[in-house]
Amino acid sequence: MMFGAEITTEYATPSIRTHGVRITGVGAEVPARIITTAELEAQAEIGRFGFEPGWLERVTAVRERHWAEPDVTPSDLATAAGRKALADAGCDPGAVDAVLFAGITKDYIEPAVANIVAEGVGAERARVFDVMNACNGFIDGIDVADSMIRAGKARRVLVTTGERASIAHWHRAETVEELIKTLASFMVGDGGGAVVVEASDAPGRGIVGREYRSYPGEWRHALAGRLRPTNDRCDSCGGLIDPTFLVDGRRMYEAGAPRLPHVILAVLERSGWEFEDIDTIFCHEVHKRFVEGLCGLGGPIEKIWSTVERFGNTSTVSLPLQMSEARAAGALAPGQKLLLVGCSSGMSLAALTVVW
Repeated sequence: MMFGAEITTEYATPSIRTHGVRITGVGAEVPARIITTAELEAQAEIGRFGFEPGWLERVTAVRERHWAEPDVTPSDLATAAGRKALADAGCDPGAVDAVLFAGITKDYIEPAVANIVAEGVGAERARVFDVMNACNGFIDGIDVADSMIRAGKARRVLVTTGERASIAHWHRAETVEELIKTLASFMVGDGGGAVVVEASDAPGRGIVGREYRSYPGEWRHALAGRLRPTNDRCDSCGGLIDPTFLVDGRRMYEAGAPRLPHVILAVLERSGWEFEDIDTIFCHEVHKRFVEGLCGLGGPIEKIWSTVERFGNTSTVSLPLQMSEARAAGALAPGQKLLLVGCSSGMSLAALTVVW
């Protein structure tokens, strides 16, 4: 005991043992402002490099994306989504034991953005921390929540994310090579997402199988937010962080596409499922080509709840955005079998099977 402080159990973490873990609520927040691919093509003047209008949309299948206003922060988007997820779950914010923030973009380097989100949603008794793993941060956050609950360290966990990926958009390419390396920044969209993960004894419902694999030797293919050497500050602003999003798309595809099927098949085998058993697939969408690769496994593309054409690559927001849309459309009914798929730079791959 330090400084004579009294021990209190007001914020003690509950010791809970449970037979299962469920996602009981989901929410998403999408900025109102829509930016079309045609607008970005015109801004970048892709005709300078011999590309015809509409080329970028044909290559990526991204028609439009939503970008937040300049004063909107990642925590603003995460908080709005978190409130919706809590309402969807019928959960009192005061009953949340932990709040996680899993976004790539952050309000501050310190403190954890989860502090701001927890205050914003009213989860004032919750433990808070951030989980970061590029676009797989959210699905990793679900895994951390699942593990905390199964370990008896929490009963309810709010997993949130908020992305201002538009800050990485780069439209001043001087060469074709530079344009190609920065194409990933033309596909990104902003937004927020959240799920409530709870202990559950509901028979036959909840998270069923998990498969997480990483290939850290592939990390060089996609880089964003580079920390400059202290003697190499930005000439125009003096900053030490370069927000430019540089991606070797071919190397990323070659590193991820052949490995993702093994992750999916492994989690299906562990769950005792076949593709035909799945009702809906929620998959992080980098672009259309990557997602359509699931068809090579025998996974019908019509089961993928796709948002990439309308929202672009929303990074960690993609899964909760898709699930929120499905929830609103009445497509998430008790007993439905879901497959959640994640893939990110790094390289990290993940798959979860869930009975809603």
